[in-house]
Amino acid sequence: MHLTGLGDGEGVALTALNGRVDLSGLVLCGIIVAGLGVLNDVTITQSSAVWELHELSPNRSARELFTSAMRIGRDHIASTVYTIAFAYVGATLPILLLVDTYGRPLLDVIGTEGVAEEVVRTLVGSIGLVLAIPLTTAVAVAVVKSAAARERAEPSPSTDPA
Repeated sequence: MHLTGLGDGEGVALTALNGRVDLSGLVLCGIIVAGLGVLNDVTITQSSAVWELHELSPNRSARELFTSAMRIGRDHIASTVYTIAFAYVGATLPILLLVDTYGRPLLDVIGTEGVAEEVVRTLVGSIGLVLAIPLTTAVAVAVVKSAAARERAEPSPSTDPA
């Protein structure tokens, strides 16, 4: 499927006002920006979870820390995928109401560009999320363990005033 950006009124209006706008590129840009917003939220939260788990049990191995953090990460993934899906269903709700009102088959409507854009946004955001959580967790574990090793290697400041 080729997303042209003409699936909604905004794309049509942009074309009418300024025919030089690359609507396909604009759709792609919108998908990327939306995905980055989601990734920003979950990666920061996941990194924070790794630090907290380390603080609670600093002697855990990197593997144990990663495994514990990934249990939290799976919950982040599930919760965020549902949030993305609900947000995009909410965005397409007027279209779904029109389907019901005019009695059009759901499969015909799902194939329309407006709905297809929302499906692609949901899929891209979800795929990015599924890839980002383990990567973020691994990087956070490496950083936490490296910082802990540096702290152990540095001599403690002496409390002796002399």
